[in-house]
Amino acid sequence: MAYSSFIRLFLLLIGFVLLAFGVWDRLRPRSHYQSSEPSAGAVLTRSPEFVTVQFSDALDKDSQISVASTITLKPNGETVFEDGPSSISQAPSLENSAVLKVLMPRDRTAGLYWVRWKAVTARGKATKFGLFCFGVGMPVPDYITRDMPGGLSERNLDERRYRAVLLGGIFLVTLGALFPQITRSK
Repeated sequence: MAYSSFIRLFLLLIGFVLLAFGVWDRLRPRSHYQSSEPSAGAVLTRSPEFVTVQFSDALDKDSQISVASTITLKPNGETVFEDGPSSISQAPSLENSAVLKVLMPRDRTAGLYWVRWKAVTARGKATKFGLFCFGVGMPVPDYITRDMPGGLSERNLDERRYRAVLLGGIFLVTLGALFPQITRSK
């Protein structure tokens, strides 16, 4: 009987520890995408001077944003599928700590541009990744935004791992709670 009590206690203890980590991750404050200029899926006639993304909370200095083209339209109308140079900016904007902002070079040509970011919340240091695209002189192809509602994607760092920790905690607590019934039925 003491052996089964020890196993039950062990399962419950480990389960509650995993639950605590999983719940803690879910409750940590995160900066969520609010808006951007240009907006996700926008079609512009010329390249913007700046690309900005507004977030819900102040960002840490480890945050960054980058913009790169993947499709370029040459002046003769030819489409070139290749990664162009990236414009990158580290840390939030000096004017607003909830904004990531990157300067675009003046020589950018027409094409499809991808904006990628890593938003590290100043409070709690939770990290969120995201991306969207916009077109300059061309529409954003439907096949690109088909799996991205609104042409925008955002996810938490290690989201699957913390989900697995939470589910593992639930499983172990359930197993620990049912353990006396399992051992009695034998």
